[in-house]
Amino acid sequence: MSNYFHRVLLIYVKDIKDEFRTFDNLLSTIIFGVMLVFIFSFAFQLTDLAVDQAFSAVLWVSIFFSSVLAIQRSFAKERENNVMDALLLASGDRGIIFLAKFLCNLTVLLLFELVVVPLLWIFTGISALGHIQAGLFIGSLFLGSWGLAAIGTMLNGITIQLPSARLLFPILLFPLLIPLLIGVIQCTNTALLGVSEPLSGWVYFLISFNILFTVLPLVLFDFVLEG
Repeated sequence: MSNYFHRVLLIYVKDIKDEFRTFDNLLSTIIFGVMLVFIFSFAFQLTDLAVDQAFSAVLWVSIFFSSVLAIQRSFAKERENNVMDALLLASGDRGIIFLAKFLCNLTVLLLFELVVVPLLWIFTGISALGHIQAGLFIGSLFLGSWGLAAIGTMLNGITIQLPSARLLFPILLFPLLIPLLIGVIQCTNTALLGVSEPLSGWVYFLISFNILFTVLPLVLFDFVLEG
């Protein structure tokens, strides 16, 4: 078991180093997210919409669209020069590749959110800081990022060997993310507004949803990468 996680760590560290070695990829995702923040904040200035009520939806729509840029690159390097074949031989277990790629995507999303969330908060002028439930807010960000990374890594592995991978990836991704989107918006909105609604059902749903889409591809990734 220690050897299994050691190989996961090796691939994870390799991918993280690649992300920061070619910082352009991460930077392009951050810039796209920042542009979405400016567009939404400008739109709020032109309407009478209650920002506190709409903040959660705007936040997660920004994260979801930006995540396509970040996650779609997961297997990009492996497509070149038959690197995927070498990686499969080195790992010995294709589930290791999924787990390492998933953890790398999750890390990138969390780093992206460290930049985008404060900016959106500042530019929209949200006034929920006094009664925010910080634990639930941070937990919602983590659960949403977890689900995004798991589903995105799985679909990227499925579509990477197809000639129209860039087109198919978002088409397949967003329908699967609808339940996740509903759940994280509900949890984030409750955290921001300080509403004392029972949210255990949504939290359990998100945890179950994320575990399903983490364990399933982990077990079936041998078939995902066939071809």
